[in-house]
Amino acid sequence: MTKENGGQAPHREEPERAGRTGGAVHKKRKLRLTVKGVQRGFGQEEVSEITTFADYFMKNEKHYIFYSETTEEGRTLKNRLTVSPDVVELKKSGCGDSLLRFREGHSETCVYQSPAGALEMVSDTRRIKMHAGEDLLRLTLEYSFYMSGMLVSDYHLTVEGKPVPEETE
Repeated sequence: MTKENGGQAPHREEPERAGRTGGAVHKKRKLRLTVKGVQRGFGQEEVSEITTFADYFMKNEKHYIFYSETTEEGRTLKNRLTVSPDVVELKKSGCGDSLLRFREGHSETCVYQSPAGALEMVSDTRRIKMHAGEDLLRLTLEYSFYMSGMLVSDYHLTVEGKPVPEETE
């Protein structure tokens, strides 16, 4: 399934708190963002993809990406994706809060907001690959979710961002 953000303004969280640490903020950029997920579990495969606009900046070796998405039910989720050299975090808010943490070769306890309520899960991350260039930002995550010690699903997530020319912002 493909969804467009419909021109809504993406979620913005200014780097005020981060600015207090004294580190330099690299130029903020607007990105055209594509988030594609492949979920495999229980003998099935489900592919989801969204394309939207995002705000991006880098500070103290961390990449920050802020974007919104609309659920199938029409609700807006605000997302903050933070990529540091050893940890990736995806915070979702809007229909309850979720915080997913990924560290390559490690298991992390996560809170995932589902229609049934908050679920405590464990992410087991096999691979994190990040490329950040002038013309393309690409993050690839390969991980599994476990609940009560049982495998729920295997995931392959790709996030690609391309700069939006300033005259089209």
